[in-house]
Amino acid sequence: MKTILITGINGYLGSSLAKTLSTEYNIVGLEYSLENLFRIAECNYKVYSANEGIPEVIFTEQTIDIVVHTATFYGRNNEDFSKMFDANLYSPFSLLDKAIQHGCQLFVNTDTILDRFVSTYALTKRQFQEWLYLRKNEIKVINMQLEHFYGPGASPTNFITAMITKLKSNEPKIDLTLGEQLRDFVYIDDVIKAYQTVIQKQDQIGNAYSSFQVCTNQLVSIKELMLTLKDLIKSSSSLNFGAVPYRENELMHSQTDNSSLLKLGWNPSFTIKDGLQQTLCNS
Repeated sequence: MKTILITGINGYLGSSLAKTLSTEYNIVGLEYSLENLFRIAECNYKVYSANEGIPEVIFTEQTIDIVVHTATFYGRNNEDFSKMFDANLYSPFSLLDKAIQHGCQLFVNTDTILDRFVSTYALTKRQFQEWLYLRKNEIKVINMQLEHFYGPGASPTNFITAMITKLKSNEPKIDLTLGEQLRDFVYIDDVIKAYQTVIQKQDQIGNAYSSFQVCTNQLVSIKELMLTLKDLIKSSSSLNFGAVPYRENELMHSQTDNSSLLKLGWNPSFTIKDGLQQTLCNS
């Protein structure tokens, strides 16, 4: 049985991946802190702390065949620049270095579709992606560009989760942008299937570096999303579109293309309405 190291194993994506992949692989985890691993409390994974850097013992105590890097700081909690740089660039670079040194076969990276200058988060993610491309001849790299993913149990800072909370509590007024941004929203189960697909079919992926967009190809505006959520929840909240300005370099129209994943046999199963209903039913 091969061993997969999952960074951010207590995060929403990391923990969901671990629980699914553990039926076929030995799972090892990496987290910044080992306190309050609430999402994996009932799971018997060996988890290491990255509090003082990437521990060498991860690679000496077992053979790591695959690294799945999901750990990230989004900047939603006002993390300073140095913390963002360390979490999204320096720390994963150190991890990549150790993976190469110890003969790891595959590095699966979690990336974003956002323009690099939308935020510090997007810039640091793009910079690490470029390092991965540069070192593609030293380790096979699969880069997963995720559109906005969501589902039951997601972080309170997740946009859809945060909006559900506001709408369920019937906040009198919810300030929003004009909501013209066209986005692709992907349900968590479909995201997990995408990772499963590329890992299982890595031998069919011939390039040393490959990038896949994890998306449904079904764009929906933020305004339409919010109106749909309000209707499903039967909320009395007033949606104040236009109260919040767009970010500088805001992505107004996602350019989605999941054809590479489709060729590998992956297909999204959830429409946005199906996914929202599942999220609401299980939240």
